[in-house]
Amino acid sequence: MKRAAKIIGGIFAVLFVLVLVAGIGVYLFVTSDYVRAQIENRADTASGRKTKIDKVEVEWSWTPTLRLDNVALSNADWAKTPHMFEAKRIELQIELWPLLRGNIVMPRLRLEQPVVDIEQNDKDDLNWDFEESPVANGAVRQMKPEQRSGTPLIGRLEIVGGHVSYSDAKRKLQLTGNALTASGKAGDEDQVQLGLKGTLENKPLSVRLTGGSALMLRDSKEPYPLDLAVDYGDTHLTLKGTLDDPFQFQGAKVQLTLSGQDLSDVFPLLGIPGPPTPPYRIAGNLSREPGIWHLDQMNLHAGDSDLGGGIEIDQRSKPSKLTANLVSQHLAFADLAPLIGATPGKRGNVSTQQRQTEQQLEAKSEIFPDVPMQVERLRTMNMDVSLYARKVVAPDYLPVSTINMHVRVQDGQAVVDPLTLGVAGGTVAGQMTVDARSDNPVARVDLHYQDVDLGAFFRGSDYFDTTHGKLQGHVALAGNGRSLAQVMSSSSGDFVLGSTGGSISSLLVSLAGLQIADALVLYITGDDSIPIGCAMGRMVFDHGVASFDRMVMDTQKSVVHIAGTVSLPAQAVDAKITADPKKFSLLDLHGPVVVRGKIRSPDISIGRVIPIPTPDFGGAKDVDCRALLQALESAKP
Repeated sequence: MKRAAKIIGGIFAVLFVLVLVAGIGVYLFVTSDYVRAQIENRADTASGRKTKIDKVEVEWSWTPTLRLDNVALSNADWAKTPHMFEAKRIELQIELWPLLRGNIVMPRLRLEQPVVDIEQNDKDDLNWDFEESPVANGAVRQMKPEQRSGTPLIGRLEIVGGHVSYSDAKRKLQLTGNALTASGKAGDEDQVQLGLKGTLENKPLSVRLTGGSALMLRDSKEPYPLDLAVDYGDTHLTLKGTLDDPFQFQGAKVQLTLSGQDLSDVFPLLGIPGPPTPPYRIAGNLSREPGIWHLDQMNLHAGDSDLGGGIEIDQRSKPSKLTANLVSQHLAFADLAPLIGATPGKRGNVSTQQRQTEQQLEAKSEIFPDVPMQVERLRTMNMDVSLYARKVVAPDYLPVSTINMHVRVQDGQAVVDPLTLGVAGGTVAGQMTVDARSDNPVARVDLHYQDVDLGAFFRGSDYFDTTHGKLQGHVALAGNGRSLAQVMSSSSGDFVLGSTGGSISSLLVSLAGLQIADALVLYITGDDSIPIGCAMGRMVFDHGVASFDRMVMDTQKSVVHIAGTVSLPAQAVDAKITADPKKFSLLDLHGPVVVRGKIRSPDISIGRVIPIPTPDFGGAKDVDCRALLQALESAKP
């Protein structure tokens, strides 16, 4: 808004310089070529830019009509176009006495084929800055509308065949379009209409603006109407309503809607580092106080999730700061996957890009996408965001029920602390950080979980009713990279899982131990549960390669062991599951279950050359569960 006011002030200042110099010249002299040349020279001196006027005419009256033909004002030296302002004709009625006092009062202003070129280079220089000319710079300060009443008094503004172009080298922004005035719907009020089309970051961009008349802009007691629509790629923004003061955006009754395939796409358009999301729609009431924007009564629908609350953007400091307090009554856990660079899966409400990424992962049997995360955007804005999800809908194998998190971003470092998840009747709590202050971001996670029900992970399976127990442990990992695949491929740390007491499906244990007789009986008669002394283990991560450390499950029937490695760079597993029976079994294959191949779809086989079942007399000893759990918890990666 400040930049828009500055540009509008520059345009008014150009008109002020031209009108003041030409008006005084015409008033004092006659419309000769000599006088026209003198006017051009005076305009050059006043504006600091080369000025050209082909013809000056005046119709004398108490309110003279002044015509300037083929007006051109030269551009900055570095600009791409030769002129920053051109007009085939400027025709205006002007009151002389206010003009002599330095005030512009125009009952009528008509611009024929005006061309306004607005450029900003990669050094953030704006061609409408007049720093080299004290006169023009002073005029800009005087003419820049700080509030509605400061707008030059124009009774009727007519724009015929206007053309506007805007380019920003740093943002890769190019816009061109038409500006004109048209009669309002009821025919009793004029409207200013602006339509622009171009590209931003190589994506198509269009802007359509309809506003009230120039007279209404200045001193009408009625609220100023605003109707703005912006389309940027798949992103659509609308602002519709009224403003008591359009220059300060005060007294706003403006409804904002924003929709698209991915909220992170708004960054080139709005400069806000939105999080990656499934397709979304936002609606809310937009208002502003000096230096601070507010979006109140905000409703966000993304994927299958709903959030509500308010957002505030404070632009009084550099970088600016976004504060949000969000509450969700219904949150689909899969919709959070894009936050860490994952995909929401193959369900219907995902973006085209997310669906393509998931298809590529499925074709390669991989789970970690190598899609770059734009974490460097965290350096552009500080944030303080709270999210409380009262109800989380998650798949059976990941029974998350609630989420409470507080995200702080400061100078490129994001910290999620506290992070608390309700999971299977227990809690997972801790913090996550992403340090994007360098070009090789570092991600860390440190979580502890307590009283998580083991059986909840088997909901919907044949083992749910007979599997019970409480899990505890922690996960501490750190990795670096610009995608989830890179972070996981470089991760180091450990993951500890432990449970003492409870029960496990007898069918599950029999299958793990390949005790064929027990498994057949259970399939025929139904499953039952086996008390377990403990189930625990540790995975040690070293630069993306995870090794199983003392991964065991102690039951009344056998002790199950898991050994091997998981390579995250290759996204592959090479593990063996063995079961040492405690009691006699008539039919046992005496061979491990081998799990090998891609994590997403590994091959499972029996690791024995001749898979002939033979008796097993058992004899495995009970595990000292508490001592082992204590050792795992205290171990360092």
